[in-house]
Formats: sequence, structure tokens, C-alpha cells
Amino acid sequence: MESPSTDNKPNCKCSEGWKCTVTKTEPSQTGKPFAKCGGSGCTCVTETALVQQPLEISAAAKAFCECGEGWSCVVSKTEGPDAGTKYFECGEGCICVVDESNNVKVVCA
Repeated sequence: MESPSTDNKPNCKCSEGWKCTVTKTEPSQTGKPFAKCGGSGCTCVTETALVQQPLEISAAAKAFCECGEGWSCVVSKTEGPDAGTKYFECGEGCICVVDESNNVKVVCA
């Protein structure tokens, strides 16, 4: 996996079995950082201590999504019992990572 970008453009990477869909944020959510978990076993862990330093993306991470203001990202599984369901959604300055243990880590600026 690559490191998060430093500009406002959406940056998503998914390994096999995962899908990332980037869209413009709904006008009602613009400027409001958010992260929502949806898949079974998905627990969002907000890493507030990491806001001041770059989030390291492990090579074993299954997916990561970074969306600046005006953008949101939905990551879903494409394989297994949760195939086709939304695993998490985040946007408006948040970085979301599915680690090697299927935990979602969230950093919002």
C-alpha cells in the first residue's frame, strides 16, 4: 500500500476482495468530516492522536481511502459472506484504513 497523499484529491487503494467507490460528497455533508462503519465485525477506531502525524499504511492493509473536502469514499467487500455490502464510508478530510485484522482505523483532520 502507498502512503496517503498530501493534496485534496481522493486517494483509494484496495486489495483483492475489496472495492472502493469515490464520489462527490452530498451537499448537506460538505465540510463535515465523517466515518461510518457498516460491515459485520466492523468497528471504527478514531485515532485522534495521529492527526498531527502521517498515518502509516501497512503493506498488509486490505484497503485505505483518503478523501479531502468535497469527496467521500465507500469501501465494500467483493468476496465472502459480506460480499456486496458497504464496509465503511468516510470523507471530508478523513482517512480510513482496513487493517490486516479487518479493523477500520479512522483519522479525521
